[in-house]
Amino acid sequence: MRLLRTREGVVVLLLVTLLLLIGIFSAASPYFFDVRNGMNIGRAVSIIGIASAFTTLLMIAGGLDLSIGAVMNAAGVVAAMVLAQTNFGVPGAIAAAVLVGAAVGWINGVFIAKIGINPLIMTIAMQFILKGVTLGFSASASKVIVDPAFLAIGQGYLHLGVAAVPMPLLWMLLSMLALWFVLRFTQFGKWIYAVGGQPSACRRAGIDVDRVIIRLYTLSAVGAALAGVVLAGIQGAGIPYGAGNELSVIAAVILGGVSLSGGVGLMEGTLVAVLLVGVLKNGMTLLGISSVFQMVAEGLVLVVALTLDRLKGRL
Repeated sequence: MRLLRTREGVVVLLLVTLLLLIGIFSAASPYFFDVRNGMNIGRAVSIIGIASAFTTLLMIAGGLDLSIGAVMNAAGVVAAMVLAQTNFGVPGAIAAAVLVGAAVGWINGVFIAKIGINPLIMTIAMQFILKGVTLGFSASASKVIVDPAFLAIGQGYLHLGVAAVPMPLLWMLLSMLALWFVLRFTQFGKWIYAVGGQPSACRRAGIDVDRVIIRLYTLSAVGAALAGVVLAGIQGAGIPYGAGNELSVIAAVILGGVSLSGGVGLMEGTLVAVLLVGVLKNGMTLLGISSVFQMVAEGLVLVVALTLDRLKGRL
């Protein structure tokens, strides 16, 4: 239990658990401990990882966003439609998707920070609104993407001699590295921890708490939009009715050591948690465990994450 008392201790505990899982699955399956399978795990966790990186900042500040999955789907559809119906090309498609995410996040932030609507209620409402709008604009049909430059975002590889690194994994690592730097070395990062820990004290100190919150909700949705772009590149289409990933993202962030009450968390923890869940699902697949039990396992991971968060508050 001592490890739960510090942010670094949580990361160490997660690392030990990750290594144990790797050891167990390596012994159980001859196909697990392989460079190619490692890259497959990286690709599989990349979408959740990108969104989790941005959501980590929001949840450290005490926020919560359940519209993430809807933003991903909307961003993919918007990017696909811009590619098909305009001459803006890949940069225009990505910019349009990011603008949609930024607009959604800004609206969430304003209603939560300025009007005082509960984040859970506001973002669930936005989820329904965005799903309806996306289905309406797309006529409830997937939008196929054929542009090779766009497809390379999700299907390309960075060749490093001994291994071919999937581009989605690279985007995830770059996102986490950039936001780790923000949290650790910038004034904005200090404000994020302060707002999550003592918002009233921040207001007395002259920090514009509302502006910080609005920026973080905007960033969270931008991250979801970027994840949606990468997902569309992987799938080769913008799919308006795709399954929401918001609970998987939130579970990874909480498992990584970010407290639901805010003020606590590290980007390193989110990274290890994302990899841990990916290793668990991949190992279960290689062992022939059905998707039904994998869903149960993912639910149990969320329960464990919430339990650990509760225990940390009592230590």
